[in-house]
Amino acid sequence: MPTLLDQIKGLFKGKANRQPKAGDTSHWDRRLLRSLSVRRLPTAKQLKHLPRFLSPQEKKTINILMAIIAVGLLAIGGKYYNDHVRLVPADGGDYSEGVIGSPHYLNPILAATNDADSDLVALVFSGLMRVDVNGQLVPDLAKKFEISTDGKTYTFVLRQNLQWHDGTELTAHDAVTTFNYIKDPSWRSPYYSRFRNVSVEATDDMTVKFTLAEPYAPFLSLLTVGLLPEHLWQDIRPENAARSDLNTKPIGSGPFRFKTLIKDKKGAIRSYTLTRNDDYYGERPHLDTFTLKFYPDAETAFEAFAAKHVDGLGFLPTDARDKVMRERAVRLYDLRLSQYTAVFFNLGRDTALRQKEVRQALAWAVDREKVCEVAPGSTAVYGPVLPGLAAFSGDTTKYRLNRQQAGTLLDQVGWKLDSDGFRKKEATDTKTKVTTKTPLIVKLTTVDAAENRAVAEAVARDWEAVGVKTEIVLVPAAHIKDTVRERDYDALLYGEIVGPDPDPYPFWHSSQASASGFNLSGFSNRRADELLEQARRTLDEAKRTNAYREFQNILADEAPAVILYRPAYTYAVSRDIKGIESGLVFSPSDRFAGVTGWYVKTERVWR
Repeated sequence: MPTLLDQIKGLFKGKANRQPKAGDTSHWDRRLLRSLSVRRLPTAKQLKHLPRFLSPQEKKTINILMAIIAVGLLAIGGKYYNDHVRLVPADGGDYSEGVIGSPHYLNPILAATNDADSDLVALVFSGLMRVDVNGQLVPDLAKKFEISTDGKTYTFVLRQNLQWHDGTELTAHDAVTTFNYIKDPSWRSPYYSRFRNVSVEATDDMTVKFTLAEPYAPFLSLLTVGLLPEHLWQDIRPENAARSDLNTKPIGSGPFRFKTLIKDKKGAIRSYTLTRNDDYYGERPHLDTFTLKFYPDAETAFEAFAAKHVDGLGFLPTDARDKVMRERAVRLYDLRLSQYTAVFFNLGRDTALRQKEVRQALAWAVDREKVCEVAPGSTAVYGPVLPGLAAFSGDTTKYRLNRQQAGTLLDQVGWKLDSDGFRKKEATDTKTKVTTKTPLIVKLTTVDAAENRAVAEAVARDWEAVGVKTEIVLVPAAHIKDTVRERDYDALLYGEIVGPDPDPYPFWHSSQASASGFNLSGFSNRRADELLEQARRTLDEAKRTNAYREFQNILADEAPAVILYRPAYTYAVSRDIKGIESGLVFSPSDRFAGVTGWYVKTERVWR
């Protein structure tokens, strides 16, 4: 039987080349016809009669060849299409997100203390600087800036053709008004102390200048606060700001503008819908609308997300993580939160925790890797300057798990293991000669929330493994701020958010140990204070780094806290929403840093 190749060759050679059978005279007719024809190639009309002259095997061969040619052409066409056409984000589509809490002040100079406010402000307003998806400080409304050689003057030049959402031109005078409001104590802005000694002026319509009383290296990181439109706020008194329409129907210069809001029968705001700002100076958003829906607690918000009433969940509780991961239509984003969770020892109380050796022993006793297992997505850390920052020091004592070392330190200062497995210290009354044993007990206070409870229990197990009895005190989330302000704890499991600048001053300088400060341990060390002050006053990165590293060594030796882990901010979003990038965030609202790149729809374009 002839092969396919033989049949193909036969087609190209033609039937005339075949040897006629004995008695077959049909080939004479073909020869006669060819001799009379002027054309050697058949016409279209002639070709349509070709099947009549082909054998079944020849027809089959031609069909196979045609199929091969068709497949080849499709493959070539497909490759050309793929090489020259690509999918890109297209405008259109809506997104809704569930947020825990409710908005109160949609005013950027007042919103810092409420996450719901901060989320809306991040979408509606913009500042001179912003934090990008990589956690870097970059100019926003500003086109460029300059810092004087003495570090006291910051000059910003604005972009051209900036507009407020109502179409009014945005100028340097708006920036001056915004920061003067912050400096006015009657506005009660949480940023007041940061700008109190800063003067601000507009040298022209496009240029704003800040003058500081002394150099302050983290100053740029303060300028992410959104600007207010002077022409709308200038006649509103501070005491009336909360009742102003602008507080509920804000006008800013950000990527989205206010569209509608919905209230319940009691007047509480249930949702805000924003629409794309087509005049946005930066990359214009793809989404048509962006809706935030507000829920009273994490459980209610999760139920709404599970029922697909919202496309995303602003914060996913740890205990709901496994449920969401089973949903194929959901994607989890673990954003690296610039925050550390630690156990802060209250050095202001007359307890055993005032002994450095006891604090060091408790630090050696904790298995941070095990703690991270009950705080999914978290990573173990050992100091207040987080890994990835230039000032991070890997040389400080890391207090990796070493229960033998913990026991040795406790023995050295008189806390001996008793028959019940717990440590006690003996004391003999000089008069009665009666010896008593005082147990070593640590009361560990934290917020009554799933993750905090699990972490507190893990820490308690580790401490009790070296004989330190631990009592967990749970405080409702609504009351934890009172507990912190009153310093009503022996040890506090709590988180501290670090800003875009690694400056530890707010958390560890002795001046911040008061009720209004964030030095939760009441830590006080003269050399540490000097180093923190020096680092703030210099713009020389090498000098700042050296100062922070020496400070970290002091803190590690004194052990005023057991720094445990960096938590992950888990963000759950429908897979229909694309373009979300995981990165470093300094506050929950920073998850919107790349919001202009989010999209639902796509289109094909030629490369």
